[in-house]
Amino acid sequence: MPPSPEVEAAKEAVAAAVNGGPFSVKTLVPSLWAVAIAIAGGAVSFFQKVKDGKARAFNATEFIGEIVTSGFVGLVTFWICKAFEVNEWATAAAVAVTGHMGARAIFLAEQWVEKKFK
Repeated sequence: MPPSPEVEAAKEAVAAAVNGGPFSVKTLVPSLWAVAIAIAGGAVSFFQKVKDGKARAFNATEFIGEIVTSGFVGLVTFWICKAFEVNEWATAAAVAVTGHMGARAIFLAEQWVEKKFK
């Protein structure tokens, strides 16, 4: 008796999760490293803002906002670098820099898209 369509679909889904795409098991560890590097960049950015008097040192909300934004930007940067097959070392550097830039990186990307598609 041949396998049912549901069983075949499940097998295909498992193969896709293991072998490819941004949400695959294969890219999980590198993605987590990218987020960690980006968060470190966001933390450095926050502490620079504190040093420059642009942020309060014990403002947990601002700190969490900074590192969450940095993690998101770093992960998207990682995915873009993977899509363009950028060298791992250059990818790590780009993730760290965009993580440090945080919301500024999003703003610059928005400006680029607006100019490109107007």
